[in-house]
Amino acid sequence: MSDQASLNFDDFSLAKGGTFFKLLVHLRLMRPDLAPMHRRAVFFSLFTWLPLLIFSLLQGLAFGDACKIPFLYDFPISVRFLLSLPLLIVAEVTISSRAIAAVRHFVRSGLVEDKNVTAFESIVRQVSRMLDSFLAEGVIAAFVIFSTAFLRYEFSGASSTWQFLVSSSGATRTLAGWWYVFVSVPIFQFLIYRWLWRYLTWCWFLWRTSRLDLQLIPTHPDRAAGLGFLGLTQVKFAIIVFAFSSILASQMGQEILFGEASLAGYKVPILGYIVLILIVFLGPLLVFSPKLFEVKRRGLLEYGALANEYTRSFDRKWIRGEAPEGEALVGSADIQSLADLGNSFEIIREIQGVPFDLMTTIVPIVASAVIPFLPLVLTVLPFDEIIKKIVGMLL
Repeated sequence: MSDQASLNFDDFSLAKGGTFFKLLVHLRLMRPDLAPMHRRAVFFSLFTWLPLLIFSLLQGLAFGDACKIPFLYDFPISVRFLLSLPLLIVAEVTISSRAIAAVRHFVRSGLVEDKNVTAFESIVRQVSRMLDSFLAEGVIAAFVIFSTAFLRYEFSGASSTWQFLVSSSGATRTLAGWWYVFVSVPIFQFLIYRWLWRYLTWCWFLWRTSRLDLQLIPTHPDRAAGLGFLGLTQVKFAIIVFAFSSILASQMGQEILFGEASLAGYKVPILGYIVLILIVFLGPLLVFSPKLFEVKRRGLLEYGALANEYTRSFDRKWIRGEAPEGEALVGSADIQSLADLGNSFEIIREIQGVPFDLMTTIVPIVASAVIPFLPLVLTVLPFDEIIKKIVGMLL
């Protein structure tokens, strides 16, 4: 492949492009290369959370008994804006860098042959145009504004919270409540929907690429005919999984601590959530399964024929006594060749039909989904009891 063709992939990015990206660059919250990442992560985190704290303090609703749920006790809010929101921004760099490497690898590894490079470049250009679409982010912004203006959360309780003050004349939204509904929530929703659009675009890229005539090698040591790198790419989305899980876990924790819910009642929803996460983030890779099953079938036939031919020759030479006079079996390369052929055949047999495996892909994603829920165990079993059980098992 020519150097000119390879340069076409250098600017590909799941995080760059779009009106929002250009706005952040214009406001100097980041450079075109996405750095510095911490600047916009801190800015958006404080811009959505700090005014809520300040307004709550001014109205005496940050802590104490002035309302049923003070702001600092509503920890799902803090988790959402101080943890999950920054993670969505951090994900831009971590995921985008891996996606760039994956796109380049398709060509540099030879998976996409020279004759198909033009078609592959066309796919990449289409993806870049989709990511840079003013219409896409405009629709997202319009939906967020509509939901804020017409579908915003209204108070239905009987006691005051940091968002609403209840009196004999009814419920009125607090200063923090107004900032929350018209600033904090829209920003957070926009970032989520923006990532959803970019993830769907990435899935579309995977589907289009799977339709190409890829040069898959059945004996590739990754046991995925050379596509194993895609599983490692999907693992990077675990940071978004962790962000979503943190929100869900904090909400469950609040309902357990301040409501009548119990951890046992959430077992099925948590399990269903984990299954859904695996489907969403590993399901798109199944578009390559037909090709993997085909390369496995073809590999078993072709290498099986080669194995038949070689083993017959080996049998005639060393078992039936047709070896040349004076040639010793000890030190002969025939034994090593036979072993290498057996190893190659075993690799083909181990192709699973999916470009990911348990330890490097499934386990990290599941761990990212489960870890935020672990503190909920403390609502059932006190921390000191957990320590005693661990020490007891070790001793």
